[in-house]
Amino acid sequence: MVGFLGRNQPQAGGLQGYAAVVEQILAAAGVDVTAARMATETGFGWTFVRGSATIELYVSQQDGAGYLQVLSPILHLPSNGLLPLYRRLLEMNLQLTNAAIGVHEDKVYLFSERPLEGLDGAEANTIINLVSGYADELDDKLIAEFGGRLYSRI
Repeated sequence: MVGFLGRNQPQAGGLQGYAAVVEQILAAAGVDVTAARMATETGFGWTFVRGSATIELYVSQQDGAGYLQVLSPILHLPSNGLLPLYRRLLEMNLQLTNAAIGVHEDKVYLFSERPLEGLDGAEANTIINLVSGYADELDDKLIAEFGGRLYSRI
């Protein structure tokens, strides 16, 4: 099978091999990989800042399948005006490529999740760049339009 490493990949490399590729992508983008590493219950995680957005990446295994998850908690919900905000989030959601907007525990998230099977380094790089770029752009727009607090400015 051609996989994340761009060549025939044995399953023996497991999540460690996928994590190594993510670290190569982050290092190439100027992220201090050692400082970005996060402790996770299972798998591997990293966090870094792009512009005004906090980005989190995870390589993990759930129910026997591996996943790449890239997410950004972009803002805390404002105390009023939620209906217009939710409408705007749905409109934005329709315009995103390979990413989605959701709300969890009173925070707006931008995220993308993809199974590791068949994923190569170029696609992983694209997903990371899309989510981090969207998050950096949309957080400021949403705050300007609806108020609330940027997640990264707590």
